[in-house]
Amino acid sequence: MSRNSLSVYRQKISHQLTQLYSNMMPTPCLLCGASNAQSCLCHDCIKNLPRLGPSCPRCATPLTFSTICGQCLRNPPEQDATFSIFRYQSPIDRLITDLKYRDKLFLSRFFAQQMAEQANNRPLPQLLIPIPLHTKRLRHRGYNQAMELARYLSKQLPTPVRNDILIRTQDTLPQASLPFSERKKNIKRAFGVNNFNLPKHIALIDDVLTTGHTADVAAKALRQANVNTIELWTIARTIRHY
Repeated sequence: MSRNSLSVYRQKISHQLTQLYSNMMPTPCLLCGASNAQSCLCHDCIKNLPRLGPSCPRCATPLTFSTICGQCLRNPPEQDATFSIFRYQSPIDRLITDLKYRDKLFLSRFFAQQMAEQANNRPLPQLLIPIPLHTKRLRHRGYNQAMELARYLSKQLPTPVRNDILIRTQDTLPQASLPFSERKKNIKRAFGVNNFNLPKHIALIDDVLTTGHTADVAAKALRQANVNTIELWTIARTIRHY
């Protein structure tokens, strides 16, 4: 076994052990340390999380009341609707970083529970499709947080999930590492679709919606595969750019 293969194998084992432990052993609240056998966060901390509140149904920009925002009236995104539950601010930003980069996969189950509670109040899609990572980055990280989130959502709604339809065709630079002015160019033509026998209503699953460039390119690829209704579901929505 090569050194690189051994490293990937060790990462996978580490992720599996972390998830097994989190499933079997209750942990203190990640935010305040209170003992809690029900969730990774205690009731009070969950209650105080920064909920998104009223927002544009097309892009999830926070508003005083839910209506199509001016930006979407002028230049609507490719997706038909956006569903986010939190503002991307403390402590949500820290929790998503823990999920994404620090192997705390049990947070995907928590976030899926939060999303499912609200998603049941809206028409459900026929299929969930996580925003994919390129195979090179997936091997390095060991898991795709969007897939982990979609997997738990699929169990709770229930709606099937597929991770073999939308394909990352280019190993682009991480969007978070780039200035906003360069993100659209970086992600252009990054996705392909390998199955054109798709349901008419799907939801793309991702962790955070920032500029929307990634979702826009992914949605366009699915639109070319004759998907009629495309929604974007994310844990959080950034608000500082609006």
